[in-house]
Amino acid sequence: MLENLLTQLKTLMKQSPQFDEEILRLLFDNDTTTSGDINHNNFKVNLAQFIKQKKIELSQHTNTLTQLAIGTNPAEEIPSSPIDSLQIVMSHLEQFVQLYSRTSAQLANDLTDVKSEQASLISTHKENLTHLYETIDIHYQLHSALNDLVNSLEKIDTTEQLLGNVEEVIALLLKSMLSEKDHSKLFVKDIHREIDDLKAINQQSDDIGRAGQQQHQHWDRSTQHNLGNLDKLSRRIKLSESDSKAVSNEITLMKDALSEKTDIDKKLFALQQKQIDKLNKKLEQTEQEASTYHSQLIEQRLINMQDSLTKLPNRKALEQKFEAHFVSAKQSGQSLWVAVADIDNFKSINDNYGHSAGDKTLQVIAGALSNSIRDSEFIARYGGEEFVLLIPDLPQNAINTVLNRLRERIKSIPFKFKDKKVQITLSIGVTKVKVSDSDRQVSFDRADKALYQAKRQGRDRVIIY
Repeated sequence: MLENLLTQLKTLMKQSPQFDEEILRLLFDNDTTTSGDINHNNFKVNLAQFIKQKKIELSQHTNTLTQLAIGTNPAEEIPSSPIDSLQIVMSHLEQFVQLYSRTSAQLANDLTDVKSEQASLISTHKENLTHLYETIDIHYQLHSALNDLVNSLEKIDTTEQLLGNVEEVIALLLKSMLSEKDHSKLFVKDIHREIDDLKAINQQSDDIGRAGQQQHQHWDRSTQHNLGNLDKLSRRIKLSESDSKAVSNEITLMKDALSEKTDIDKKLFALQQKQIDKLNKKLEQTEQEASTYHSQLIEQRLINMQDSLTKLPNRKALEQKFEAHFVSAKQSGQSLWVAVADIDNFKSINDNYGHSAGDKTLQVIAGALSNSIRDSEFIARYGGEEFVLLIPDLPQNAINTVLNRLRERIKSIPFKFKDKKVQITLSIGVTKVKVSDSDRQVSFDRADKALYQAKRQGRDRVIIY
């Protein structure tokens, strides 16, 4: 009996060593428990000696053990001997350990479930953020920083890291907005500076013109005065020698005045020409700067409208193009087809061969799609592995043939990842813009619904709604 109890106690102590000290306090006196740690291997011997040599002391502790047993479960009977008391204590300890073990196991399972759920949420948010980052309009000088954040999403496995990534994107967007604002301010400031320079030049020209006008007026008065004197002298029939000299002098004065006028005109012309040349040079410089700004704005607009990975027009460009085509089709009555194409099982490419293989797949397919459309048609990367085509002026009986030919071309591309040939297929949903469509979103949703139908029917097919 005792050997069985000791074995149970030893097993319990191995499972839950933290109960050693409490048990020893119940069984041994203070000197024994404080003398040092009791070795598990010696515990059996110590307990046997204690039972044999100190039966009297054990009897004295019976009441204490009985009270402990009754306090734990009042419904139990009062033990009749120390061994029975010890059995009761051992039984309660075993129950406690079992409850502790079950609770620990449950907590471990709950923790595993929480971690699994968290990992799933992180994966979903990482995918959503990747698609979101690809559609963000940001200053072209910050594109590389945004691409770094997109790439860093792959290595994120905690919510703290995910939030940190989002905070960095927000900071990047704010920086982009401030950069665009600063560039706009500089542009406006430069324009105003140029305008002020032109105003100053014009004011100088005006001042020179006024000075010239005053000089002309002075010359006119002098000339008129001289001519008046000459007129008076000419009325005399007979001229004396003195009069003759006077007339000659007046004529000389007129010649001098005329010569002075010529010199003044030349100087004024030279000054005016200099200012005109300066103005023209300034205008040419302003025109050149304006042309440069215009080119930069066009370049920025093109960059903002282009998907950085595939070099196709992005979602923003699609929205503008689709709106224009939609309005034109509604007004003219000409056909406009909207096709949404999605790469089948694209996630498995990223999972099995890496994101670089997925990026390369997108680039190759984007190039093949772009080379397969007419000049009048339009294709854009909608996001992720989805592409949208706008196909105008195509008969009803031709759309299925055209899109299936496109699908077969993608299917025939010889993809190879890690020395393994992989066939890539497309699912395509397409619809025709209807007169009853209130806006382009109605048409797009119908094409998107056709795409999901193609997916449900087995992928690698074209469905027309």
